[in-house]
Amino acid sequence: MTFYSAKYLAQQTNINDTIGIYLMVIAFVFMAVGAVAFLRNRMQTRYRDLSIIALLLFLFLAGARYTDYQQAKSRDDQQTQMASFVNEFATEQGIAKDKIFFNTQVVSDGMIVKMSQKYYHVTISADQQSYSLTRAYLVNPEVKVVKLVFIYQF
Repeated sequence: MTFYSAKYLAQQTNINDTIGIYLMVIAFVFMAVGAVAFLRNRMQTRYRDLSIIALLLFLFLAGARYTDYQQAKSRDDQQTQMASFVNEFATEQGIAKDKIFFNTQVVSDGMIVKMSQKYYHVTISADQQSYSLTRAYLVNPEVKVVKLVFIYQF
């Protein structure tokens, strides 16, 4: 079973979103350079072709990015909600954030929290305004703890 630290949950970002944005910017720059070169040399059609290819690539990347937008927004909202829940949970339990670990990256009913060497089952109310803890015992004692993954930000 994998558990995630509070720092990991707070700094969760999606590198694919960043790469997609940079690819769109590069395609847009190629499109602009091709358009300027075409306008300077109207007799050479290769610049026009390059700018059309760059435009099509830009439109394709923008379309792919748009289709992923709703899913990415929902995922980001859930991860933000989890980070907030972790902070509130640590405060209410009176334990340092670096001593608690959750087995999920989003707030959900039935998640398991590891505090010190004990495990608890978290039951969340339907309106997600309250929770209760019940002591839990793991059948499989193999636990992997993900504390923090360094993500290079451009």
